Amino acid sequence: MSSIAHPPTDRRTGPAGRTTAEEAATAVERLAAFAAGLRPAAVPEEVRAVARDHLLDGLGIALASSGMDFARPVLDAATELGRGEAGHVLGHGTPLPAASAALVNGTLIHGLDFDDTHIGAVYHATAPALAAALAVGEERHADGEDFLAAYVAGLEVGCRIAGAGAGRFHARGFHPTGIAGTFAAAATAARLRGMDGPAAVSALGICGSQAAGTLELAGSSLKRLHPGWAAHSGIVAAGLAAAGFAGPPGVLDGPLGLYASHLGLAPDRIDLDLDSLGDRWMCADTALKPYPCCHFTHAFIDAALALRAELGGTAVRPEDVVEIVCPTSPGVMPAVTEPAARKQRPRTLYEAQFSVQYVVARALTAGRIDLATFYDEPLDDPDVLALAARTVCPPDPDSDYPARFPGEVILRLTDGREVRRRVETSSGTPGNTLTSDEVDAKFRANAGRVLAEDRVTAVARTVRDVEHLADVREMVGLCRWSQEDVPPRDGK
Repeated sequence: MSSIAHPPTDRRTGPAGRTTAEEAATAVERLAAFAAGLRPAAVPEEVRAVARDHLLDGLGIALASSGMDFARPVLDAATELGRGEAGHVLGHGTPLPAASAALVNGTLIHGLDFDDTHIGAVYHATAPALAAALAVGEERHADGEDFLAAYVAGLEVGCRIAGAGAGRFHARGFHPTGIAGTFAAAATAARLRGMDGPAAVSALGICGSQAAGTLELAGSSLKRLHPGWAAHSGIVAAGLAAAGFAGPPGVLDGPLGLYASHLGLAPDRIDLDLDSLGDRWMCADTALKPYPCCHFTHAFIDAALALRAELGGTAVRPEDVVEIVCPTSPGVMPAVTEPAARKQRPRTLYEAQFSVQYVVARALTAGRIDLATFYDEPLDDPDVLALAARTVCPPDPDSDYPARFPGEVILRLTDGREVRRRVETSSGTPGNTLTSDEVDAKFRANAGRVLAEDRVTAVARTVRDVEHLADVREMVGLCRWSQEDVPPRDGK
């Protein structure tokens, strides 16, 4: 892992500087102390720059989601929970209590499956942390520096907790974003509310009974909700702790704690690398998505687009293809290749977003994978389905998942040729990151679906200078429809 690291200082924990109290502290006590005590000046500029990119990306995705049909039921349900004006829903501008605003915004940020992923942790880092930071930041009228520090704290806590169970949460049927995201949101909320050490520990302790998210998702839109519910639950946990409700300090590493109950691991095998908190920034390795679909499919898309270009840059025709072989990491096959018949002919856009067979066929024919692929164009293009039907996905013996999400596409053509391309590190991931210009372009394309161009520019400018905001409400206020904006478009 290539996380940004800095030499230890006296303020930070480290093998050479640990106190006896730190040695005896539980994982939650260490994480809570880090989050509650994180000062803006302690966040390196490299990490701030990453956070600004991911903040802009998350806002753009939420704005695009706000015009989709799945946004309305979540907003209506959250409104039924009670009225308030602590926070606001992105796009719609609806005022709600902080936890309810976070419920909707976290769902919107993750709703298009276009949000970031920490590859090593297999975790969507921004959605729960940002949803909590926006809601509680508005509630507290936080300035930009405190808002950004709290957001970074939430990113780091979530990545650490998810990373300790990387791959194993999925194998047991849990969605790490729903689980670890609850702790991330609580850490963010506790930091913005200025909660002291014991209260912050209780907030994270309560999260063990709040965290939720299983991968039994077929026929539903439930996965979209997981980061929203995590943000909501984390804020509720912080509120309970602030009111004096106690949470268990051993919630992560206790004999009946999260890892023992969810993964069956003995506590002494848990390694959150707590001694590097504040020195190694795991969140800085979080990958931005260039394609609005499951991150497990991205290397395959990169490979398919490269092969299409190699073959002349025109659509690959079904009549020219005998077979497409896409060796796939065994750990992700249940998510993106099985059952094969459904993945080859997806019935919904969500099934299409989680199908290696479909996205490879679509990339080979259209030469692109973007929001229009899933939300504006038909899913049943006959050439795409014909190629998908010719696509097989055997286990990939060379995969190093979950360290990376590799992909390979092998085209066996009717003229006897076989061409192949393997991608170990997909676009947007560490070592192949998106530039700030590419992040801006993605934001503009997403936000421009519902906001007028001048408003899109104003949001981008504000985010790039977020540390100088006097009140985070100014930024949120720009992220809402107005009469001069482009009318929102419903997704299918």
